[in-house]
Amino acid sequence: MPSEHEHTLNVWTAELLRDLHGIDAKQEQKQADRRRIDIEVRIGPVKIALEAEQGQTAAKKREAIGDADNRLKQKNADCAIAVCYPDGISHKAQIPDCRMLWTIRAPASQVPHGDATWTEANLGELASVIQFAPMQLGNPDLAAAGLSASLDRAIGRLGESQKREIARALDLPQSKRATRLAGQSPSRWNHAAKRAMLVVATAVMFHSRLDAHRAELKPKYDNRQPERTDFTGDWPPAMAQQCVKRSDPIGAFYDAWELWLAVDYKPIFSTAQTALNGCPHDSAFTAAIREVGEAALALTRDISGLRHDLLGRIFHTVLDTARYDGSFYTTTAAATLLASLAITDDMCDWNDIDAIAKLRITDPACGTGTLLMAAAERIHELAPAARDDAALGQALIQQVLTGYDVNLTATHMAATTLGLLSPTTRFQNMKIGRAFLGVDDAGDAFLGSLEMLDQEPKMLSWPDEAQAVSHIDDDSDMARPDPSDIVIMNPPFTRDSLRHDQFSSANEKKIKEREKELFANKPVHLSSNGNAFVVLADFIRKPERGTIASILPLVTATNASSLNIRKFLGRNYHIEYIVVSHDPRRIYFSENTSIGEILIVCRAWEDVGQPKPPTRVVKLAVNPATPAEAISAVQAISNHSPGNIGVVQEWSASRISAGDWGAVQFLSPYLCIQFNELKEGKIFDSVPLKSIADVGPEGRRIRDAFRKSDFPDMEARVALWQHDSEITQSIASVPDTHITAKPDKVHLAESYWK
Repeated sequence: MPSEHEHTLNVWTAELLRDLHGIDAKQEQKQADRRRIDIEVRIGPVKIALEAEQGQTAAKKREAIGDADNRLKQKNADCAIAVCYPDGISHKAQIPDCRMLWTIRAPASQVPHGDATWTEANLGELASVIQFAPMQLGNPDLAAAGLSASLDRAIGRLGESQKREIARALDLPQSKRATRLAGQSPSRWNHAAKRAMLVVATAVMFHSRLDAHRAELKPKYDNRQPERTDFTGDWPPAMAQQCVKRSDPIGAFYDAWELWLAVDYKPIFSTAQTALNGCPHDSAFTAAIREVGEAALALTRDISGLRHDLLGRIFHTVLDTARYDGSFYTTTAAATLLASLAITDDMCDWNDIDAIAKLRITDPACGTGTLLMAAAERIHELAPAARDDAALGQALIQQVLTGYDVNLTATHMAATTLGLLSPTTRFQNMKIGRAFLGVDDAGDAFLGSLEMLDQEPKMLSWPDEAQAVSHIDDDSDMARPDPSDIVIMNPPFTRDSLRHDQFSSANEKKIKEREKELFANKPVHLSSNGNAFVVLADFIRKPERGTIASILPLVTATNASSLNIRKFLGRNYHIEYIVVSHDPRRIYFSENTSIGEILIVCRAWEDVGQPKPPTRVVKLAVNPATPAEAISAVQAISNHSPGNIGVVQEWSASRISAGDWGAVQFLSPYLCIQFNELKEGKIFDSVPLKSIADVGPEGRRIRDAFRKSDFPDMEARVALWQHDSEITQSIASVPDTHITAKPDKVHLAESYWK
């Protein structure tokens, strides 16, 4: 096909990307070195090159990848997408529905062209991929590790009293266990002080993002003094890069953030100001703030555009608390997958901003805002005509999206994340709130956003110097949220022996007593798996058409303790999707965990007496690692052609309602059916386990009565103690230690040993 026709295809494609999907696309852009990009796309600060070929032969694919890779080597683009048009296109009207092939090429992850994965897509699906292309840039793990090391060095400069004071300024508790930084004595305040410094770092990042908008964001009046009708401050504020170089970076950042607060952004800058004034400004603290500021700015330079996957990854890397509070944060790919399945084309008139503004999407355990951000990006994808409209960003921030968390640093980062969605949008009414988890001064226990089941949760104010962080804002609209069209969440879960371990024993007892009180007579087993939030989601969703979209532990679909919650959901909802990963590299959808998880999308079922459709159980052989891969997976699932991503098995509504979600257990649909027939044949019931073998105590109970020993005692008892998944790779195993009874548990040990 002549190259002239290929040029015409590029012109048509760029026009359609602009007109139909609101993407800033230009065809045949000549660069300074006289080379041409077939189609140049701008997503914020990121430049994307689309390099296209007419035809889909192996040779054409190789040429498209070669051109895309050359644009990256020549530094003419931050990211590139190789595209192959099908043969036979003769009219512009054919392009939206034609099946193109695409593959992303990113500087950090280029693979040989022969190993590249090509995906088929129409123009709308390709537009979604383009929107998520910036997520391919940079290495979030390396960036997060680098910032974490910088925060450690900054904290290492501080004395014990400084760590304690800056942590207390932000109401951050000390750890039960002391941690050691390089060259430092162990301290119980290291983690809390590091959280406080992370608040400063994220504020610096957001500051640097605002620097490009100083002219257009000049305040007309002082937001901190609503009674004033004019602004009298010295505008513009110093740029973040200037502040960090000043002899007094603390004062420079404080003054700049004071000016930005005249515009808006209280959740971000007021909290960070409190951290800056958390302890005396001596040379050590000045050096620490400079270190944090320089690290934050270096990170924003290295990553093209601040992204919510990066902020979330930083938080997960820096704050390793999931073991105790169950806060395993969602991967961006999983968030994209869940939001794309939950938010559908027919949910709203996506070209009507007023209609979009009436939607309510709530995350009752929002963490750093990854799921809320994924929901916002899904709405942007579905609303191309409104994508660049500031009114849409404002509607999302002020009306549509609501998030709760119990962690100050997480809510601060969630506010920053949503602010990055539209930094020029003023968000005085941003609906991100911290719900109190703990025991108050009166001795009463509160369970964060779960208190909505019984009463209004106690909402903590954003900390600032004029208002103590212990103040409870009982009048906050956050305590009385609107019923939600969609409750999207990754609720916290951890085992019972560790839950709330950050509290004193007395307070932990009160919190667990409150849990029992709040969830009496509800279909929830509170021991480990976060199902309490499923009950909350059912309570706060709109009664007529609400949707629950959640990440849950895989055992929710299989174990006996979750049978009641499965039946509850199966009776009251059409469980549209259950997504499970059988990818041996990633059986999870959350960061910093290795346990199996599922995604579920449940639609309220109001058609009483009408048969429910079956549930589509999506079993991933390849768990998407990036948002672009997640979009491809959603497209394959929606088109009923899963291809190489895995298999989709339909599981009857009657089985789902009875609590049988067994289709998640095997990748092979055949094995699932055979296993179900074994159960229905009562084979297991006819052979009681006790007739085959004695059943002893659960493994952790053994540790109550025994301890490890290097040498055998009189009984020469041995045990498999560690259960280390990195070492134990098969069902058959051998003991790894001798054990001996604890002196005060001899009788219990003998009972267990039998």
